[in-house]
Amino acid sequence: MKVIGITPEYSAFANSYLLVDEDTLEAVYIDPGCFLENAMNAVKNSGAKVKYILMTHGHFDHILGLSEAKKFLGAEAGIHPADERCLSSRYYSLMETFEVNDLELIPQKADFYLNEGDLIEFGNSSLRVMHTPGHTPGGVCFIGEKDRVIFSGDTLFHSTAGRTDCAGGSYDELCLSLRRLIALEGNYTVYPGHNIPTDLEHERRRNFVIRRMK
Repeated sequence: MKVIGITPEYSAFANSYLLVDEDTLEAVYIDPGCFLENAMNAVKNSGAKVKYILMTHGHFDHILGLSEAKKFLGAEAGIHPADERCLSSRYYSLMETFEVNDLELIPQKADFYLNEGDLIEFGNSSLRVMHTPGHTPGGVCFIGEKDRVIFSGDTLFHSTAGRTDCAGGSYDELCLSLRRLIALEGNYTVYPGHNIPTDLEHERRRNFVIRRMK
């Protein structure tokens, strides 16, 4: 599986990732917060056919480009059912909280739901869904066990973790989710929703939030 990181045109938006199965060129696209020229070019240049659009959670910086992504990619989109309301709500997507008044949220519905333990298959590659609430009620991480990768959204970042002081956030739930992640056997490369990639062993030893919760 080839991981292509896509830098958003606007710094307030989340990292997006195009995951391509190199045997078949089937792909998934993670977190279409800002689906503009960078994203379109990445897909075109990869030669891949995107099968699914996957969302780690429902905050605007991860989902606002969903309408354009669906049009361009012709792919079905999935989110955890607890966060589907974000796809049509300026409140739950935090657009009101952060006073994002110059951008439009085009109401959407999920084509399918992402639930704990689901296996997302594309070509000869796959991702397992881990429900990791705390940052939002419907936050999930995508775990590629064969490729030893985790796409952690805003649950886990390099040396820190997602905030829990917005609508639907829970510090206690976030700690439980982080404990599940660090309990995974061995090391994984972690691709977060913001900032730089890291690895699970570093986070076990150096993550400020994880060290404080022990």
